[in-house]
Amino acid sequence: MIKVSKNFKEAVYAPTRKTTAKVSFEILDNEAYNDNTPIVTSEAPISRINQLTNKKRNMNHKYATFERDYFKLDGSFYIPPKPSEGNSELGWWSDNLSDENEIFTPYQVLEFSFTEEHNSMGLTITFDTMANEYAKDFDIEIYRLDGTLIHTEYVVGNNKATYVLVHGLDNYGKIVITIKKWAKPYRRARVTEVDFGVIQEYGDDKLIKLNIIEEMNIISNKIPSNEIRFTIDNSNKEFNILNPEGFYRFLKERQEVRAKIGLEIDENNFEFVPMGKFYLIDWQSDEGALTTTFIARDIFEILEGKEYTSITNTNLYDLAEDIFIKANVRDYHIDKKLKNISTNGFKDKLNCRKALQYIGIAGKAAIYQDRYGVVRVEQFKALDESTSYIYFAGPDMYTGMIYPMADEGYDMKNITFDNVYKEPQIKLDKLLYSLIMVIHDGETKEEITFYNKGVKDGVSYKIDNPLINTIKHAQEVAEWIIEEYNLRAIYDINWRQNPALECGDIVLVEDSFNAKKQSRIIKQEFEYAGYLSGRAETKGGV
Repeated sequence: MIKVSKNFKEAVYAPTRKTTAKVSFEILDNEAYNDNTPIVTSEAPISRINQLTNKKRNMNHKYATFERDYFKLDGSFYIPPKPSEGNSELGWWSDNLSDENEIFTPYQVLEFSFTEEHNSMGLTITFDTMANEYAKDFDIEIYRLDGTLIHTEYVVGNNKATYVLVHGLDNYGKIVITIKKWAKPYRRARVTEVDFGVIQEYGDDKLIKLNIIEEMNIISNKIPSNEIRFTIDNSNKEFNILNPEGFYRFLKERQEVRAKIGLEIDENNFEFVPMGKFYLIDWQSDEGALTTTFIARDIFEILEGKEYTSITNTNLYDLAEDIFIKANVRDYHIDKKLKNISTNGFKDKLNCRKALQYIGIAGKAAIYQDRYGVVRVEQFKALDESTSYIYFAGPDMYTGMIYPMADEGYDMKNITFDNVYKEPQIKLDKLLYSLIMVIHDGETKEEITFYNKGVKDGVSYKIDNPLINTIKHAQEVAEWIIEEYNLRAIYDINWRQNPALECGDIVLVEDSFNAKKQSRIIKQEFEYAGYLSGRAETKGGV
C-alpha cells in the first residue's frame, strides 16, 4: 500500500469525494541519451557531469558549499558527498562563481556532442530545483554534425528552475548552452538535468479519460504487463500527423509515461498517489473527435525483446541482478532471501522477461514493477488457506470493533458495501491435484510428482524450470505452489476504488453474511473520467 496521510485515509471512503488525475508524458529522443558527450568550461570537485542525462531531475538534497549567503544553518542543507561516494544526484556544478552583478566571467558553457544526428521537439533544462536557483540569461545554440547552425534561442530574464524550449529540432549533432547570468551573485552554475525533448503534463483541462490496469501473479507462472490508456484533448491539433509544428513526428516507442491520481483532502488541496511508470507502445489521433489516445505498458514489454546470456554456478539473487544490469534496468529490488538459493543458471539464451519468470518460480517470488517504476523480485507470505472470516457486530463500548492484529492499515484495506456498486462476485478456481516437477541435474532430467493432500479430483500441472537443480529445491517450490493454488476463492469487485491500494495488498472483503474475508489483490482497474471508479480482483482461501 502506498503511504498516504491521515487526511487521505479519511477522505478516500467518505460519502462524497473529489478526485483528479495527471499524466506526465515524455516526448523525448531516447537515443540521444545514450549518444552524447558533455563538455563544460569548469567543474567543481563535487560535480557529477555524468548525471546530466540520466532522467533524474532533482538533486537529493540542498548541498552546503562555500558560496556567499548560501549555506544556512537551518537544518535544510547537507554536506555534499565525495566524488566517489554513493550515488547522490548532483548534476553539473561549475567551479567558477558569478560576480557581484550575477555575471559569469568567463561565461559557463555546457556542450553536448553526438556521434549521429537526432530529432526532438525542443529541449528541457533543469537547474537547481531544490534551492530554486537558475540561470537568468543564457543562450542555446543547436548545430548539425557538420557545424551548421540550425537554431539559436536567446533567453533573457528567466525566472524558473526548469526552462523548456518547445521548437522542432531536426537533425542536430551538437548542443551548446552558454550561461551568462545567474539568479544570485556569488553562485556556481548548477544544472541537474538536460532532456532532449519536452515533458508534457495533462490534467483535467486536457485529460479526457484515463484507464490503468495493473496485475500481479504471485507464483510467477506468467509476468503480466501493467497498461495505461489515456485520451487527451487535441483541439489545438498538436498531435495531428500533418501539423509540421506539432508533436506527432517526434513520437516514438518507449517514451516514458507516468500517471498519478489525486484526492481532495482540503478545499482545492489534492494529495496525489503515483500510479506507475510506463513506456509508449501505440498512439492514434482521431480527426473527427479532436482527441488523441495513447497506450503504454510497463518495462516487461521491453524486457521481452532483450536477449540474455546467463552466468553459471551462482544463486538466484546474483542471477537476477545480472539480468537487470545487462538489460540496463537501473531501478530494481531483489529479495535478499534469494541469495540462499543456489542454481546452475541457464544453458541457452532466452529473453530477459522469460528468465525473470523462471527466477520467480524457483525463488518462490513475485516479479512485478511497483508504482515508482522499481522492478521488484519479492517473496510474499502466504495467506492461510483455511477459512479466515472476520466477524464483528459494529462498535462496542468496551472493546471496539475487532480486526486481525496482523492487518496493518485496516482502515484503508476494508472493501465494504458502502463503497461497492454491487455485491462482490465470487468464483472458485479448480483444485490442484498434482504437480510434476522437472529437476535439471547437469545433462539429465528427472520428473517427480507431488500431490495435494486431501484432494482426490482436480487438475495437474508440470513445472519445467532449468533453475531447479535438486530434489530438495523442487519439493520446496512444489509445496509453495500447491499452497498458493489452494487459495482458490476469487472475488470480482466493482467499486469506487482506492488508488493507494496496490496489487499484493491483503484486503478484507465484506460479503452478504456480514463477514469480512482476507484476500490478496491480484488485479486492479482504475477508470478516471472526472471521477474515479474501477474494479478489483482478489484471491483468498475458502
